[in-house]
Amino acid sequence: MFKNGRGVTTVYDRDYGVERSFQLYDEQEILQVMGDYGLSLVEAEDPNVLGGVMYFTDPKPVDHCVFYLRKIS
Repeated sequence: MFKNGRGVTTVYDRDYGVERSFQLYDEQEILQVMGDYGLSLVEAEDPNVLGGVMYFTDPKPVDHCVFYLRKIS
């Protein structure tokens, strides 16, 4: 899981009561690096199943990205 985008973002984190800065990462660049390490994306078999590239926003609000990857044998 990582915060997706480019550059750095600063947001108010109400859980900690402070401004926090986060490094952002481009999901396509990370997928390329993971592929270089022999991992491949596992797509969801249907829209009701977790898989592939998934996005969500937490309460900060900062966008996040999660991958399902598998080692290519």
